[in-house]
Amino acid sequence: MRGRGHRRGGGPGTGWAAVLTDGSALRDNRSAGNRVMHELARHLGELAHVPVRPVTLDAAGVTRLADGVRALPADAGAVLLTHTDPVLTRAAQDELRASGARPLVTEEDATAIALTAALLGAVAGHGRRPEDSRHGRVVVAGARELPILAPLLVAAGFADITLWNSADATGFPLRSVVSGAYAVLDLTGSARACHDPGTTVITRGDAHAAPCAAAALLRAALHTPGATFDVEAYHACALALAAPSSGRPVPPGTAQALTRRAADAVAHVFRTRQNTF
Repeated sequence: MRGRGHRRGGGPGTGWAAVLTDGSALRDNRSAGNRVMHELARHLGELAHVPVRPVTLDAAGVTRLADGVRALPADAGAVLLTHTDPVLTRAAQDELRASGARPLVTEEDATAIALTAALLGAVAGHGRRPEDSRHGRVVVAGARELPILAPLLVAAGFADITLWNSADATGFPLRSVVSGAYAVLDLTGSARACHDPGTTVITRGDAHAAPCAAAALLRAALHTPGATFDVEAYHACALALAAPSSGRPVPPGTAQALTRRAADAVAHVFRTRQNTF
């Protein structure tokens, strides 16, 4: 089935969201992988207050993965792609976006949103704004691992960004790159030992709000016809999630309210676009 009649986004309160994997990251233990997917779907459904179902595709390669997403039932209004090779994930996402398929967000996107929110929260905690020149540089160590992160930081107002990858180490050691930086978003785990005192260091482990980000995007897409996921929507989500405590675990009692606030912010972006064109 090719998902005939699918519309981008859903109507208010209609449809369901798919938490989808090609199984590539779960093949060592398929039974445990199924439990992981069911638990993730349950958790995101509770956060978003929308139906979320786990889907596992037997898909090898970009084309088969993209075709599998297109073949979902027409009432599957949004997709979170997770536990899949990141390179394959990004390629499939690009292909689906270009063809106007249903909104699809990846776990890497959700991580980037949460890390941006954590940095915005750190800035707010210092009583500053992202565009304040006093910040100096923001270094992204391991930038290739989350390509969406740099555009998202730019959208959030950080103007001076240095991207570093392990391949740069010979000519540009990380210690020298992070020297004098205001903040380091460390995706490699290498910056903890070489940053200046006072530098804000944010790691993948600080992306506590990622489930809220993913749930918010799925909720917004299901409740807003014509939804599309892009940097503008991700930026709105990050702003809604940002707080001085953004880099800390989200208390269970506040996670649903935080998700709802972020979903409302993303839905506002979608509705503004519809009223503009």
